[in-house]
Amino acid sequence: MTTCAAAAPTEVKSDALAGPRLAVVLLTWNARADTLACLGRLVPQLRPGDLLVVSDNGSSDGTESAVRAAFPSVVYVQNGANLGFAGGVNAGLRRALDSSSEWLLVLNNDTEPDGELLARLRGPAASAAPNVGALQPLLVSTADPERIDSAGLAPRALPGARDRHTGEPARSLGTAARPIFGACGAAALYRRSALERVGIFDDALFVLFEDVDLAFRLRAAGYAAQLIPSIRLPHRRGVSSASGRNRAPAARRRRTWVQRNTLALALRYWPWPRLLLAFPILAWRAVDALRLARVHAPQTCLPLWRRALRERGALRAGLRRAGGDAWFGRDR
Repeated sequence: MTTCAAAAPTEVKSDALAGPRLAVVLLTWNARADTLACLGRLVPQLRPGDLLVVSDNGSSDGTESAVRAAFPSVVYVQNGANLGFAGGVNAGLRRALDSSSEWLLVLNNDTEPDGELLARLRGPAASAAPNVGALQPLLVSTADPERIDSAGLAPRALPGARDRHTGEPARSLGTAARPIFGACGAAALYRRSALERVGIFDDALFVLFEDVDLAFRLRAAGYAAQLIPSIRLPHRRGVSSASGRNRAPAARRRRTWVQRNTLALALRYWPWPRLLLAFPILAWRAVDALRLARVHAPQTCLPLWRRALRERGALRAGLRRAGGDAWFGRDR
């Protein structure tokens, strides 16, 4: 991809500034070309009072120098190490929460926003009911923009979660906003006050299901989430996956996070009857996670699972009050 320079500022009429102030948080890790391309689409869309934060998990490919040279107005947070998706995004969210932004957009750098994305998101954000804590545009495949990549998150009947409607025709959802359980972390617009109340991503999850965990916490606090199907955003899922000789170690690391984090979320949120039904598979996940974690995540499983159990009572009570249990296994 070619490097895009920031567009020259233009005079904007006051009536075009309607809508909430936004902060955009873009995570990067050795993805220089993707990050520059995404910033090239986003920077010209910023309005006075907006903020764009790049959170860098210790890239060694020249991303920082390239971004600082091409986009000096961007706030650059250098983490110095790979903090995972959760920790890396959180570093950017903490900087965004220090601003006056009313809504915070977490956006993957492997998305391809058009020139109107931020303007089109402001409308639903401005009109959202006070109990709506998260919004999501419809993520579509870059290879086939008429096919859905993610229409939001859905918890399974037994512990686990998935992206809704993946592979289905994008037109099948129409254009009207619709309720979803939670927003996919590849493009999630969060209400500032909601994050201030429930917290940001769980650093300990590192990567995978951190957006599901946040969706549960928002639900337990009484917040709803909405999909905006009229706003489509191309997403190249899996663009950062390892290849060649690194594929097997990467797959083992991913399996570690899947097993460990699925069990953590199960202990936090799923009702006991469902946990009992899933006991054999959960026991296997626990053994598998402990085996894999000896290499990829030493001494992280048991502390995370113990904390999940400590937090379970309050979170389950909140979910029950908010009717959150109705979403387990709900397909539509």
